[in-house]
Amino acid sequence: MAGRARYSYLLNDVDVRRWYDNVARGSRVTADVYLRRLGSFCEHFNVSPKQLIAMGEGDLYNMLLDYVSFLEGNGCAGSYIESALKAVKSWLSHNGIEVKRKIKIRGARDTPSLRDERVPTQQE
Repeated sequence: MAGRARYSYLLNDVDVRRWYDNVARGSRVTADVYLRRLGSFCEHFNVSPKQLIAMGEGDLYNMLLDYVSFLEGNGCAGSYIESALKAVKSWLSHNGIEVKRKIKIRGARDTPSLRDERVPTQQE
């Protein structure tokens, strides 16, 4: 869990810890991934999770759009970008904030790591 360790300081915030524990009740793996994604998002914009929830819906929407553009520019898969947004939106939702406007993500259902996979033949 090296990625989680990088952002483990976020868990020192009691509200982030509550959110993390709540997500972990469903899946510990998802909670770890969401913590990394939230940490990366906050690091990119140089804000804390608490600062995010203090922002207006319009500012949050624009940040999410900018993050999608940034990740697309870095060649990230659409499925990765979608996961990043789900993590940030989970944190916001936990705090009673819903970003309702649609954010389009190119290739959100594309899984490049599985693209060339196939069912093995009986001989294999």
